Amino acid sequence: MAKKRKHKLFRYFEYKILHIDDSPHKIALGVALGLFIAWSPLLGLHIFIAIILSMLLRANKFAALVSIWVSNVFTFFIIYYPAYLVGRFIFNAFAPDRTMNKEQVSAAFNKLFAPGNILTELFTKQYWIDFIALTKTIGPELWLGCFIVGGIVAVSSYLICYKLIISHRVKNPHRRYRQY
Repeated sequence: MAKKRKHKLFRYFEYKILHIDDSPHKIALGVALGLFIAWSPLLGLHIFIAIILSMLLRANKFAALVSIWVSNVFTFFIIYYPAYLVGRFIFNAFAPDRTMNKEQVSAAFNKLFAPGNILTELFTKQYWIDFIALTKTIGPELWLGCFIVGGIVAVSSYLICYKLIISHRVKNPHRRYRQY
């Protein structure tokens, strides 16, 4: 059963990304740009930023939009907590008195991002007041960590995606793709 899901996931990736009629560079740049934006803490603005930056950098807009969906309600904790820890580690070297301790951060994240709270309180005013208060408190660490982790994810995804597209097109020469 897991093999069947893996096969479906690969087929979805293959048809949605590898078959885009654009240059490998533009597609890989779109994926990388979308993933970098997905790691930014600008929740709710990811789509607009992806479209604008895709136009400015001449990246594939569809690939950018598909890849920003990595960031969603169910992946908040998976994306932002490790990014915060990276930012906190670096920020703590320069301003150790401004950072929250691990217990405080863990308690705040557990309160806000527990699956039960996300499903029941996501659309309440108090949830977003608490979320904004936490974001202001850990903002510098979060931004720094998101920039670093998002940059690493974007660069590695560009390289991987570019090589996958080139490899796919070499194996499937009967398809017509743009080469520019």
